[in-house]
Amino acid sequence: MRKTLIMIPAFGCDGGLYAEVAAGLDVDVITHVAREASYDAMVAALLAQAPEEFIVLGTSMGGRLALEVALAAPDRVEGLVVIGAGAGGVADPAAGLRRSSRLRGGEMEGVLVEMGEIVAHLPGPRGPATRDAFIRMGRETGAEVMARQSDALAGRVDRWERLAEITCPTLCLWGERDQFSPAADGRRLAEGVEWGVYVELPDCGHFPTLEFPAESLQVLRDWLDEEFDD
Repeated sequence: MRKTLIMIPAFGCDGGLYAEVAAGLDVDVITHVAREASYDAMVAALLAQAPEEFIVLGTSMGGRLALEVALAAPDRVEGLVVIGAGAGGVADPAAGLRRSSRLRGGEMEGVLVEMGEIVAHLPGPRGPATRDAFIRMGRETGAEVMARQSDALAGRVDRWERLAEITCPTLCLWGERDQFSPAADGRRLAEGVEWGVYVELPDCGHFPTLEFPAESLQVLRDWLDEEFDD
């Protein structure tokens, strides 16, 4: 029976974040863009739309949501893939709320340009294209959705102590040059869950599936085959 993989894009992103990867996977892919203003509401919305059992994958904000879903519905989540998202709380919630305010105040373009310089590993071969793709997706997503996403990010709580509750197969895929979520977070996450695997892509920034789609696809294929090939 084919598995269902729910893919949750990062802040400001859409299915374009995974386009080159999703097409090469032998699973039924559902892309879920989170639009709610808190992680609790995001979890509830995803679970209301999801099939009874599924694998969940997310990047950055979406990776943290995938982690929250795995904690909230362990009986439904068959596997977890976290890309560039740690399990910590927020050191400075006010910073996230300031970003929300800027987005609602007409500064969307400035926010996207600033973040675009950080999400991509610009010295890398696909860094500029990754930055431009992020800005393009953000414009499509729109300021209000991103403001709600920013509200949710500002309210996230620490989950490091709960990682042992995650007993499904878990893949942590990281870019070596991730400036948002350091590789050490990925290693810690993989070590904290029961069945964790950590894979790091050299010279890659925050969005492996955009910067190194072929390599990301191979990592996902290998992991899916290892864990779910009957």
